[in-house]
Amino acid sequence: MSDQTSFLGRLLRKIVRRLIRLYYPVIHISNPHRLPDKGATLYIANHSNSLIDPVIIGITSNRPVRFLAKAPLFKTPVLGRVMKAIGMIPAYRGQDDKSSSSVRRNVESLNVAGENLAKGLPMGIFPEGKSHDLVHMEQVKTGAARIAQRAVELTDGVAPVWIVPLGLNFEDKSRFRSRLWVSVAEPVDAAVWFKEHKGNEKQAMRELTNILDERLKSVMVHLDDARWEPLLNDLEWLAPAYKYKEKIAIVSRVQRRKSIADAINYFESKDPLRAESITNKVAAHQKALEQLGVRIKSPLLKYSGIALAFHQILKILRVLLGLPAIIGSLLHLIPFLLVRIISPKFQLPGKATVSFYRLIIGLPFYSCWYVTVWLLLNHYYDYKIAMVVVLMPFLGIYSFHYWLNAAEVFRSLREETKLIFNAKRLNKLRDENREIKKEIQKLGDEYRETFPEKFTL
Repeated sequence: MSDQTSFLGRLLRKIVRRLIRLYYPVIHISNPHRLPDKGATLYIANHSNSLIDPVIIGITSNRPVRFLAKAPLFKTPVLGRVMKAIGMIPAYRGQDDKSSSSVRRNVESLNVAGENLAKGLPMGIFPEGKSHDLVHMEQVKTGAARIAQRAVELTDGVAPVWIVPLGLNFEDKSRFRSRLWVSVAEPVDAAVWFKEHKGNEKQAMRELTNILDERLKSVMVHLDDARWEPLLNDLEWLAPAYKYKEKIAIVSRVQRRKSIADAINYFESKDPLRAESITNKVAAHQKALEQLGVRIKSPLLKYSGIALAFHQILKILRVLLGLPAIIGSLLHLIPFLLVRIISPKFQLPGKATVSFYRLIIGLPFYSCWYVTVWLLLNHYYDYKIAMVVVLMPFLGIYSFHYWLNAAEVFRSLREETKLIFNAKRLNKLRDENREIKKEIQKLGDEYRETFPEKFTL
């Protein structure tokens, strides 16, 4: 069924998707063949990036997906109108409205979503019910199963009602130009499911919710025990890099992070003492490095001698191309500072809303800035010179990536300087680092042999 939203809704959807593509230029989708291109489809996903997540799902599905969103957002003057224009449905959560009517109104919202789904309109919901920063799937609620059940009832189960779990895995969700890996799990046909469990719908709904929970965890970076979260980034630099059947270099870091999280969950349940032992070693190693101001991912620990010098020379050569970046930074200094000063005033605690507010505040600020520069150049010179404004956004993106690389080089050089006259201490840290890597690699090899299918994504 075609999109029933207004022309304004369709236009807004296209514009917003283009903007998100600018913020996250690399969006890789694993198993896209599992995405239905038509028919009743309910998309569910983990929810770590506020209002950015629905747009990512729309880009992934390439369909006009309508979402349930918390009701208070619809009262926001501008945002509320936009959400209505693209067909979003208010969800009345108990945490937002303590009145007794919130439960009844939320049931009504789920029914509306089910009716839309029965018409063949693609729907979306985040079954956790909230956005958060945890590397962990919060309790999955029954909303998705209820919506699907309602759609099956209205269609008498004569056509498939697909539920498609999506894992949204950000390399760094708050950073501009970061990368994103979307992994698609095996869909569930709710029409077949409820037909097989006819007469016991309540139990069927609970079991379906558990299945959706398992499938979501299988395609996202998830830790069963949140205590491991502080060490996850450290393990990314210590664990071996295995080759996947689907080897995608541009999102390899995120794929690797997921494999490490899955391995942690496995060994913690199978051999908790062994897991605890490696945890203590990694934590102690990290503490020793912190005392010397060295990062666990420092090239100083990975390379030595000529290899280290060559590695650093390459980075320094890239930094030497700094004149365009300096010019680009100066040209964008005013809007950059304004966005960084103003956007935190609207952000909620944590990182879940950082990219959203940087985007919606940055867009008008940078647009006005480009117009202002064009007017000034056109006034004092002529329109031909003013046309250089067209190059400013590209120069700004180059400057952003340049400073990321420069910051890495400066940190590496600073770390080298700290230990250059303490070879004994440096060698000890390198030996310790290698021993931990060997132990982790042994665990990794064991995990990979046990679950070879997990490396086919």
